Amino acid sequence: MKPVLIFLIGSAGSGKSTIGKKLAAEHHFCYLDKDVVCNTFTGKLLEAQGYSPHDRDGNTYYLDTVMDLEYETLLNVANDNLQLGRSVILDAPFVGYFRESDYINHLVAKYEWQSVLPVVLRVDVNVDVLQQRLKSRGLERDRWKLDHWETFVQGIQANTCMWENIEVISVDNSSDEFDLTHLTALLPMSAAMSS
Repeated sequence: MKPVLIFLIGSAGSGKSTIGKKLAAEHHFCYLDKDVVCNTFTGKLLEAQGYSPHDRDGNTYYLDTVMDLEYETLLNVANDNLQLGRSVILDAPFVGYFRESDYINHLVAKYEWQSVLPVVLRVDVNVDVLQQRLKSRGLERDRWKLDHWETFVQGIQANTCMWENIEVISVDNSSDEFDLTHLTALLPMSAAMSS
């Protein structure tokens, strides 16, 4: 059975983490959250350059230097698990790579993932619900998003994943209730996850 690699994408506050953790627990996937894997070293790198440890949105140093390090670290950890035959959920925005149509092909070649089944699970949410969730969770890293709401929403709407050779499954997470069984049935590897 091929290990599955889920690229769990969606806006901050869309509920990616909740969905990812439920899927991982139900199907015994390795769950990797970019913030958990990378926030400590990212914060230190930003502070070393005189920035707030939360200063990512619009920060040129973060975008040009740190972001690629974060994703390389995340993907290296994922690869170790995939090489052991363990399916993985990657909880990370990946927005900075959406325009690279050959992104998945590049990863497959770099990590030799010929025996891996990649899929994108995109979590969508109503913008009013999203704004309320970001306000409610009260995280410092969301301040820029809330202070520049129209710009943030326009960015979400403009950022379409252009990756080739990968199936994209969309799920609306605007409701307070989430049907994990329905989601599992939507995923093309549901038979593999249940075995």
